[in-house]
Amino acid sequence: MAEQKGSNQSGKRGYFGAIRHAARSVLEGMAVTLSYMFKAPTTVQYPDRLPMPMQDMLPERSRGFLEVDMDICTACKACERDCPINVIAIDLEKLDGVRGMTRFDIDLGKCMYCGICVEACPTDAMAPGDTEQTKCIRFTREFEGATSNFESLTFRFIRPGDYIVPYKPKKGEISDTHRRGEIAREVRQRAAEYNHLAIQWALENGGAKKGGALEEVIKEEVIVARAKELDALVKPVAQDRQGLENLLYDQALAQTDCEACGWPTCRAYADAMITGKDGEYFKCEPGGAQSTRDMNLIFQLRLGKSPEDAAKAAAQVVRERHSK
Repeated sequence: MAEQKGSNQSGKRGYFGAIRHAARSVLEGMAVTLSYMFKAPTTVQYPDRLPMPMQDMLPERSRGFLEVDMDICTACKACERDCPINVIAIDLEKLDGVRGMTRFDIDLGKCMYCGICVEACPTDAMAPGDTEQTKCIRFTREFEGATSNFESLTFRFIRPGDYIVPYKPKKGEISDTHRRGEIAREVRQRAAEYNHLAIQWALENGGAKKGGALEEVIKEEVIVARAKELDALVKPVAQDRQGLENLLYDQALAQTDCEACGWPTCRAYADAMITGKDGEYFKCEPGGAQSTRDMNLIFQLRLGKSPEDAAKAAAQVVRERHSK
C-alpha cells in the first residue's frame, strides 16, 4: 500500500514536480549541515585541547581500570571466587605463623568490566572526592589501555616476593582509601617495568609449575611431613578445647574472618568444628586446599591416627573437595 501511494504521488507531481521535490529535499538537508557552521563544535579534541584531564570529566561510576587498595584488603578472596572468567588471582601463604597475601593480580586484558567483583567485596570504603561509598576493589576513570605489550595489562598489586598481612576492619567500619585512580595509575606504570620479573618469580616459586597447588599440598612426602609436624602440636591440646581452637586458628585457617564458611569469624568456625556444630572441614575458601589439608590432619591426629594414616585420609578429602 505504501509503495502504491508513493507511486501515485510521483505520478501526480509529474516529471518537473518530481525534480522540484528532489531539489527541495537536498536543500533542506544542506541547510541542516550549513547550520552547524554557526554553532559551537560538539567534537571533543582529545587529548591535547581539553579544559581538564579526561579522567576528571568522566562520571564517578565510570567503569575504567580496576584497582585494589591493599591497605584495606581482608584477603577474603570473594572477588576472585565470584569473577566469572577468572580475571583475578590471589595467593595466600603462611610466614612466621601469620597468613598473608603474596599475590593479587588482575588481568585487565580479558576483564569484561561486569562489576561482579566490586559487588562481592565486603569492605566498604570512602575515597576523597567521591560522593558515594566505594569498596576495597573498585572501578576507576582510568581507561587508556593501548599498548604493544599485552603483559602490561596484568596489574600486580603485590610485588613478586612481597608479603601483605590482611586488614581486619571493625564491624560496620567505612575505611578511608586513596583517591580513585591513584593506585591504578601507579600499578599500571609498574606493570611494564617488572611483569617479566613476576613471571620468572612465579616459575621459581611454583606458581606456574605443572600440577598446581592441589598436587603440591598433598604430595606424599609433603603431607606426611606436615602431619608429623602437626602431630607434635596436636597431642598436648587434643582434649583442650581452647588449645585446639588456637591450633586450628594458627595452623589451618586463613585468619581473614571473611565469613565464607558461614561463621562470623575464623575462631567461631574453629569452635564449631571442635564442638560438632560444623563437621565440614573444608569450608575455608581463602585458605584453599592447604587449609582443608591441615584441618583434616589436625582432626585425624586428634583421633589418635598415625601421621601416615592421617595423611592418607586428609589427601582423600582434599582431592574430593578441590579437584576440578
